[in-house]
Amino acid sequence: MESEAFTPEQFKKRPAVAQVDVDLRRWLRGISVERRLAFIRALWPLNYTYSMSLARSSQLPNNHVEALLVEWLRAAQNSAGNGLVALAPLLGEARFWKVVDASDLTEEMRNFFYLYRKSYRRYNGATDA
Repeated sequence: MESEAFTPEQFKKRPAVAQVDVDLRRWLRGISVERRLAFIRALWPLNYTYSMSLARSSQLPNNHVEALLVEWLRAAQNSAGNGLVALAPLLGEARFWKVVDASDLTEEMRNFFYLYRKSYRRYNGATDA
């Protein structure tokens, strides 16, 4: 088996050098979907914010993005809410909220998504005029 160009352990902190980030993202898009998912999943406990960022840029099929969202909602890292909302454009707003609504969330996450959705609707309703 060939050695991996990158390992999740290398990215406990987001790379300070932009070229490393570019190279990692390019490498991820060049490997199989299964290996991309394995890398992103392994990175989650080490650096969940970077893991979400890579999930958004790794050109994953929607069903895999949805599976990651479900896993991450179950992981209940309350500070991950904003990053998870950033997955909505990949899945589409309706599909994203359907997954969120069907998930068993902690009280803090449920409150976060309730307030986010409420403010989102208020803002969009004000700009539709």
